Amino acid sequence: MNHQPRFATFVAILLIGLLMAGCSSMQPQLEDPEFRLSKVEPLSLGLLEQRFRLTISVVNPNSVALPVRHVSYDVQVAGMDFASGMSNERFTIPARDTGDFTVEATTNLMESLPKLLSMVRAGERRLPYELNGEVEYGRFFRGMQPFSRKGNVQLQF
Repeated sequence: MNHQPRFATFVAILLIGLLMAGCSSMQPQLEDPEFRLSKVEPLSLGLLEQRFRLTISVVNPNSVALPVRHVSYDVQVAGMDFASGMSNERFTIPARDTGDFTVEATTNLMESLPKLLSMVRAGERRLPYELNGEVEYGRFFRGMQPFSRKGNVQLQF
């Protein structure tokens, strides 16, 4: 009885397994980038619809650039639902650097617009926000990752 074909198959499977384990161990350990809402600019303020440009800054603490394929987000400002959406605009966050991307948000702030306007009239230009979402990285990096950030954002008028 010839055991050589079985042995060759076993060796081939073992080598493939070792190669796959080696490749997965070569994936860099990455720190989570920090997403923050850095600017809100009104584009139009109508009664039934308001449009804003949101600038989101991403701080990459890693030694490799991170290609971003997709971002979905949800923003609350001053405790009120403000905007949500997604961006399929691809961009790269440079290694150990900050990159910005902008999205336009259309909202209906019928109930909360009076509160926001009274805050602005009272001189408040920095409002508390909460930014939550998910980001999908390109290449072989980590897939979908959630992010969350609270802070204050400067209103641009």
